[in-house]
Amino acid sequence: MINVNIKKENNIITELKISGHAKYDEYGKDIVCAGVSSTLITSVNACLTFDKESIYYEEKNNFYLKNIKKDEITNKLLENLINILKSIESDYKDNIKIKEE
Repeated sequence: MINVNIKKENNIITELKISGHAKYDEYGKDIVCAGVSSTLITSVNACLTFDKESIYYEEKNNFYLKNIKKDEITNKLLENLINILKSIESDYKDNIKIKEE
């Protein structure tokens, strides 16, 4: 199961943590993991294209992102990421779970 934890303050996404594996299929063939990864990479790259100091992120065993600037563009890009992840969650409820704080 992929777990997505979102922290918000005043409708601004402040932190995002993603961990786990969807287990929809074996590694390398898992379309849920591929969808989450592609969406995540695209969103991170978009944020950094607009402002290289807008976010901080780490990829180790899990993925962690912190919204540094908390500006309108960064938040809209992160909201778009969350909306796509929620769409994936609606189709693959057994493979991805999203929690918002």
